[in-house]
Amino acid sequence: MKKLFTILSFLLLMILTVSAQTEKIKFIEYDLPNGLHVILHQDHNTPNVVVSLMYHVGAKNEDPERTGFAHLFEHLMFEGSQNIARGDYFKIVQAAGGELNANTTQDRTYYFEMMPANQLELALWMEAERMLHANIDSIGVATQKGVVIEERNQSYDSRPYGTFMEELGKRAFTTHPYRWQTIGDPEHIRNSTFDDVFNFYKTYYVPNNTVLVVVGDIDEAQTKVWIEKYFGDIPRGDRPMNRPTVVEPPLAEEVRDVVYDKVQLPGVFMGYRAPAMNKEAYAVEILCKILYGGNSSRFKTNIDDKGLAMQTLVFPYILEHPGLTYVVGIPNVGVTVESLEEAMTAEFERVQNELVSEDEFKMAMASKEFEVAGGLTRISNIAQSLANNYTYFRDAERINQELSFYQDITREDLQEVAQKYFHRNNRVVLYYLPESEKD
Repeated sequence: MKKLFTILSFLLLMILTVSAQTEKIKFIEYDLPNGLHVILHQDHNTPNVVVSLMYHVGAKNEDPERTGFAHLFEHLMFEGSQNIARGDYFKIVQAAGGELNANTTQDRTYYFEMMPANQLELALWMEAERMLHANIDSIGVATQKGVVIEERNQSYDSRPYGTFMEELGKRAFTTHPYRWQTIGDPEHIRNSTFDDVFNFYKTYYVPNNTVLVVVGDIDEAQTKVWIEKYFGDIPRGDRPMNRPTVVEPPLAEEVRDVVYDKVQLPGVFMGYRAPAMNKEAYAVEILCKILYGGNSSRFKTNIDDKGLAMQTLVFPYILEHPGLTYVVGIPNVGVTVESLEEAMTAEFERVQNELVSEDEFKMAMASKEFEVAGGLTRISNIAQSLANNYTYFRDAERINQELSFYQDITREDLQEVAQKYFHRNNRVVLYYLPESEKD
């Protein structure tokens, strides 16, 4: 009875949230002659605006001998420009009452500013400044190289289990550039020349490789004028861009290995090969919520609550090309990595062999619908969704179809993706063990 009440309560919350976001996201889009794609969404319910640019360049576009450049540029783009002094980019935005940030994946680099609506022109000017002539000089390059290498040291090499995505990737992929992570190889960064870095900027940081999204309390006509004023004269890029088309061959069999690391406790890390952004990916997301999505999920009830693991985690990392779904388990005291792996694998085999229950399915679907609908009530999420859908699909209208993509999924779809992707011969399994156990 308690479980039924929980399901009904969650469904009611989801219905209320989805109902609050029933109106379509209306927007206009157009191209400047230089190839910059522009998307504008007007929302007078907020006194703010989001100005964002998504550059279609990530780690997979890098030279295998010069990895980490996309992430390096995430840092370099805050160095200032010919008209913005070094170190002043953050100061100007914050002085105007705004905030800003950026992030990089294997597929794209995303920059955004949240500003009071009356500071829209300032934000557009600043983004155009660094697209046209960012301060890419020897001082900035040397500084940010050091920052990125230190970030790798702190977040990857010196953090317990910090390299697990990197270690799984280089075993799961042999030809595709997803075999390396966005942080890159510190030696590649250290040994790169100024020309290497500058050429990357001139190749990818160009209007015809970018979508500009402006969302919030805007006047569309005035915004168009400012966009033309600041972005219209930026030259179109004409250098060839690396667009990998390689298709990674299937794993012939399960890959297993041991990583000895500076850890106190052993760990089990799995990487199942996963679909690219398509219907199968939506099904994988729902299935992963059933496996690991709250107090009633299978990993929680069948592994964590039974004392087999101190911590577990299942998360799909959906990318432009087929990527990985990650599975993590840190065994409890007295539990071996072998027995924990067996328990984790058993949960994947269960969803291959039988349909998930109606209750589990409804809870997972409700959770995902709540997440999608709730996200579209925030202008920052709307901006990123519009940018994503244009960058990956050349179809920003998908923002209004995303709920239906999940609602079309069936329990049978979940079983099909489980059988196709979550079997032993489609995965890498790593045991992380303390260095003291190494022979």
